[in-house]
Amino acid sequence: MKQTSTRYKSSKEFGKALGLSDLDMEMSRQKIKLIERLKVARIKQGLSQAALAKRIGSLQPAIARMESGMVSQVSMDFLLKIALVMGVPVTIAKKAA
Repeated sequence: MKQTSTRYKSSKEFGKALGLSDLDMEMSRQKIKLIERLKVARIKQGLSQAALAKRIGSLQPAIARMESGMVSQVSMDFLLKIALVMGVPVTIAKKAA
């Protein structure tokens, strides 16, 4: 069985091929940005994944999933909870066109 692969010119084109709306793609982009900020803040604060998980009443694997970029498995509520506990300000703004 021959496998074919398609190359996409942009993440937007790829998202469209998956059936994602512009809003879905923007939500994913915002989550990715916030996850990176939270990971950097965790490291700067000298917290292990386990210590952060304990602070928010969760488990270390949930933090590992978040930091590994499993965006679809991480809710905005979860990210906001972490931001609040760590004192990381959150601003959500639409990307300029």
